[in-house]
Amino acid sequence: MIKKCALISNVTNNVIFGITLIGFACVIDQGWTLHTKPWFGDIYAFELDSAFTYSRYHKVQDASVQLRHPSNDKLYSLDLGFTPSDYVDIDAEVEFADTPRQSFGWRSIALQGRYLWLNDVEGDPCSLISALNIREVSKHSVRDVSSPYHYYLNFEFNTAIGKEWSNKGAWTMRTYGLGALGMANRGSPWLKGIGIWETNLFDRHRFQLGIEGYFGLGDKKHVDVDHFHGWAKVHHQSIDLAVAYAYHMQIWGTFGLRYAHRIFAKNFPEHVNFITLFYHLPFSLF
Repeated sequence: MIKKCALISNVTNNVIFGITLIGFACVIDQGWTLHTKPWFGDIYAFELDSAFTYSRYHKVQDASVQLRHPSNDKLYSLDLGFTPSDYVDIDAEVEFADTPRQSFGWRSIALQGRYLWLNDVEGDPCSLISALNIREVSKHSVRDVSSPYHYYLNFEFNTAIGKEWSNKGAWTMRTYGLGALGMANRGSPWLKGIGIWETNLFDRHRFQLGIEGYFGLGDKKHVDVDHFHGWAKVHHQSIDLAVAYAYHMQIWGTFGLRYAHRIFAKNFPEHVNFITLFYHLPFSLF
């Protein structure tokens, strides 16, 4: 009985602490994407992620009319994931945006399901996951050149493969890649690619290097910023490089900072700088 009460107290404290930090993040702002790494959390456990991303750029490459002022954008995001079995993982996300073309309001909501084919943590040569997600985007965001989505309903299939190395029950280094194919309810498909390398020192300090490419397969070769209706028909391309640091606080989760810069863009916002504050909290109610 005493152990059960202690467990309930511990879970309650974790949840309260997570909600407190999320409330703080809402004051300073938030933002991120659906789960991409090819590993699940503990079975019957939840994963709560919150983040704030501030980004800034001056120009949209090959736009017919350029921006009159720099675009200072704020993106707020909240994601909740759950692992109901050894092979299935689901997560849902909501995004809010505040840009020069869109006052603070919801940008998108998304739902994703993932299936684990291979698990290197349990002896397979690598981890392999396939996922399918659907995202609904608001009218204001479809018409905002800062929003990366193609149209109102966006469907994406992706596969991630990775390898993890561990020591004494904690991972010390891991690397993974993800490839995705997407299609909206209008326009042409897109391709995405992500590559990540991470190291974990003393199970406290976590460092990450990443690269992400995003390629729309439309036939339009220019962007009309003043009369924009999504990226569905645009032949856009971009490559971002990122570096991140996170501090792992054991049962209290992980808090970190990420910086990314767009090193290449075609028919897309160029030379964009992104700064992200993020917080990750795994917890269980069982």
